[in-house]
Amino acid sequence: MSLFRFKVFLLTVLVIFGCGTSWYRFDFTKVSSNKNMSIKVEKWVPEEHPEKWMEHLSPYVTEQTQMKDLVIPGSHDSASFDLDPGGGRAIDVTSYIELAEEKFERWFKTQNLDFTEQLKIGVRYFDLRTIKHPVTGNFHFVHGLFSHKTVEEYLKGIRSFLDKNKKEVVFLDFNHFYNMRKYNHRSLCTIIEKSFNKMILNRKKCLYNNMTVSKITLSKLWELNERVIVLYGSANKCKDHDHIWSRDEVDILWPSTSNKYSVVDNLLHEYKNLSRKDIILVWPAILTPFEDDYYLERVKSFSNLYEFVTPILEIIVKWIKSRPNIPFNIIFADFVEEHDFIKTVISANNKSL
Repeated sequence: MSLFRFKVFLLTVLVIFGCGTSWYRFDFTKVSSNKNMSIKVEKWVPEEHPEKWMEHLSPYVTEQTQMKDLVIPGSHDSASFDLDPGGGRAIDVTSYIELAEEKFERWFKTQNLDFTEQLKIGVRYFDLRTIKHPVTGNFHFVHGLFSHKTVEEYLKGIRSFLDKNKKEVVFLDFNHFYNMRKYNHRSLCTIIEKSFNKMILNRKKCLYNNMTVSKITLSKLWELNERVIVLYGSANKCKDHDHIWSRDEVDILWPSTSNKYSVVDNLLHEYKNLSRKDIILVWPAILTPFEDDYYLERVKSFSNLYEFVTPILEIIVKWIKSRPNIPFNIIFADFVEEHDFIKTVISANNKSL
């Protein structure tokens, strides 16, 4: 064989095998061909596809990782994107808070995005505060002000997203209630169950099989097609509702500070002093403008809550990236679209690979 023919042969072998290696991509690749029949292989990275990020996690994570070890982005006071300034102040307002009417919404709004928009960018945990409206008797979400719509109307939007995204799982954490009696809780639990039909994880069946929320995996939830987990702060008032889980399944590590440089230390201190660590654990990446010597000064220094709280997200994002061994679980924040918060939280699941 001449040297020229040998070079042609060698080049052909390299081209064939070089192209061939692109087919040997591991899980979650998307293969497409253009009109010229050339092949494009694109690897699905969960954080790059936030609308379906759970679907595109690795099989190891979806099949082996328990819910308490999955890292999930959440939003704080999730429904405060739609407060009604014309509806009057709600009874959840702390007595020390004295704000002019025109400033009230600005300091109680913790989210810019509605539920669907939050879901589309990757949020999978909602922090929900509920009130029975003193005039209409309907259930509304609340944070200083009443939400424009009823709870039932907002839940329809979440259900619509889940119907279109068959492998996404959502936590609904109903943890604060106002102006509600026992029969109101039963009515609200009925509304929640009807909104999602059989899509809610069945507490009674799980406990019968010695399965808790913290131990279940994504693949098991997919198999059951029960992709909504409802945590309820007064579950003892809804004992007959098989799909409502007690908040004994979850704990929240409140940092309780208005100082952005103290949040991380406070969270770690709270974690160190936990009595139970085999549960769903929520890490709030938030600042709290509570009453202290600087409260009035703070309100004067910032035009709204957004300006005051968003700097903490930059600190939290750096912390998550630099401390992969911390057992993060659900991490929630205000104004979740800022500082790559969602993408960073979702990416933290790569430590399990």
